[in-house]
Amino acid sequence: MEILSSAVMTQGKRLNIYFTDEDDLKLYAEISTAAKNEKRSMSQMVKILVSDGLANRQKQKELT
Repeated sequence: MEILSSAVMTQGKRLNIYFTDEDDLKLYAEISTAAKNEKRSMSQMVKILVSDGLANRQKQKELT
């Protein structure tokens, strides 16, 4: 009898981010609020914000 795997999960990368000082905690609260408003997980929201931020940085580099 042959058993086929229905899904193969690729191994992802992990990043731990610590929010420790007052400014970090404010940023965490903003991310948390945005995630709740968009009904996303914190991880999803961080990925979206980082992606947007990188795209904006690239645009800025192209303008200079």
